[in-house]
Amino acid sequence: MTRTAYFLGKRIDYVLRVAAFEPPRLLEMVSVAGPLPMHVTCTFDALPDGGTLVRIRVRGDASGLYRLAGPVMGRKVRSSLVKDLRDLERQVSRRAGG
Repeated sequence: MTRTAYFLGKRIDYVLRVAAFEPPRLLEMVSVAGPLPMHVTCTFDALPDGGTLVRIRVRGDASGLYRLAGPVMGRKVRSSLVKDLRDLERQVSRRAGG
């Protein structure tokens, strides 16, 4: 998967490779190109109301400027994930007619 993010006004392009895929519960990806090593783990659990609980963990090894910006970067990654999940929820709802 190719992804573009923006951090402190700078464009960051990276490529993730699927390392593990165990539907419907697990997706793990590792970066193969980009400014810093990254490991993303997504787990999915069915909820009693028919929804899905998604947990996403992003681990990385920041160096240089990224190490100095670590606390800000953590908040930015979190807000980016929240935005992505809201966008996904809207798309799924539209397709489901809700």
